[in-house]
Amino acid sequence: MKVLVTGANGFIGSHVCRELLARGHEVSAVVRPGAKPHKLPPNSELLHLAEWDVFQASEADLLSNCDGFDSCIHCAWYVVPGQYLTATQNEGCRLGSLRLISALLSQGCRHITGVGTCFEYLQRDGPLDETAPIQPLTPYASAKLATFIESGALVEASNASLAWARLFYLYGPWEDPRRLVPDVTLRLLRGERAATTSGLQTRDFLHVEDVAAALIDVSLAGVRGPVNIGSGIPVRVRELVQVIGEITKRADLIDIGARAENAVDPPYVCANNHRLRELSGWQPRYDLRSGLEQTISWWKDRS
Repeated sequence: MKVLVTGANGFIGSHVCRELLARGHEVSAVVRPGAKPHKLPPNSELLHLAEWDVFQASEADLLSNCDGFDSCIHCAWYVVPGQYLTATQNEGCRLGSLRLISALLSQGCRHITGVGTCFEYLQRDGPLDETAPIQPLTPYASAKLATFIESGALVEASNASLAWARLFYLYGPWEDPRRLVPDVTLRLLRGERAATTSGLQTRDFLHVEDVAAALIDVSLAGVRGPVNIGSGIPVRVRELVQVIGEITKRADLIDIGARAENAVDPPYVCANNHRLRELSGWQPRYDLRSGLEQTISWWKDRS
């Protein structure tokens, strides 16, 4: 199968490319012009680098760059930590995504998998399935939901299918160091104290390689509509941090409760992933501990 992957040099997209190549698929990996594709594997005959800007390309360039693909996994978006939730760039990503999808459909692409977010849902104290009420509270989540709705209208007029993968919390190699797992991991590996909130929030954590495999399984199965990608296992943040402390053998450096709470942080976010498992056959490779062991080992090799 020939697959177009946008955001191919990003945290998720790079793992999607690696997994597709491992399964023997031909991959066109879209990276920004001039970017160094350091997260992608070198010297693969099945990997083709495509340097163009998904959100700024002209109509003619979009049509040219989107020709000849069986499937697209659209990972590109503006995701700078601390900024992306309220960034004005979200609107540009929505509009650019719709132009991309329109071009793909006109060029005969049969299946598109878009990447959404669990924060499209109304948050509640219990697992979220795909029938849960929708209530995005940030420009990021609103733009993602609008992209799904408007993309669905485009796909209805074609012979293609669209899956909308709502991701929950993920971690793993190449994650931005400012995020929770790498921040705590790197501090402990350096022998520094790691301050956290009380960590009483419950979350659904999934290793990025399992996320990538799920996106591919959804694409190969031709899944339609929204599908949750998460572990389905609720874990308190403080428990996650404590496991990192155990693996690094520096639990003594963790200061739980030393950081101020986030007043708008929802207390419980967890996926019901039954639809993912039933429609795609996906199974995770990692549980929480083995996933953190692999991730911490990766960071240790680079610290």
